[in-house]
Amino acid sequence: MASQTTRIMAGTAAAAIAGTALALAPMTVAPAAAGTKVTVKDHQQANALRKRIAKVALSQKGDRYVMGATGPGAFDCSGLVVYSYKKATGITLPRTSYMQRDGLSRVSKKNRAPGDIVVVHGGGHVGIYIGNTRIVHASTPATGV
Repeated sequence: MASQTTRIMAGTAAAAIAGTALALAPMTVAPAAAGTKVTVKDHQQANALRKRIAKVALSQKGDRYVMGATGPGAFDCSGLVVYSYKKATGITLPRTSYMQRDGLSRVSKKNRAPGDIVVVHGGGHVGIYIGNTRIVHASTPATGV
């Protein structure tokens, strides 16, 4: 099957997530940063990548929150996103939540899937969508991942 081209896009997050939100949906080609792309052969492979991203992020549950940390063992919110994408897909995303937000395009809420990046508080916080209106994120020093 020929490779399909679909871009990483963003959309409105679930009502359960407070604040203004976007969701990043990695599909078949993921231009995460200038010059960074991952091409997959079909949507089934893209969905496997999404699930792997969510699984990597979830496997960090219990790790500490440390501002500026990119893991392993400690993360800030955007560091968790960068780590999860890099480990699961090889994609190197921009380091900060605002830089991650600035490279996104919107997708509809119905197209959101596990592995999507959710941006809240105008870009001041990011997490990874894991389904059922839930995200995994590095929140505060008191709560960690």
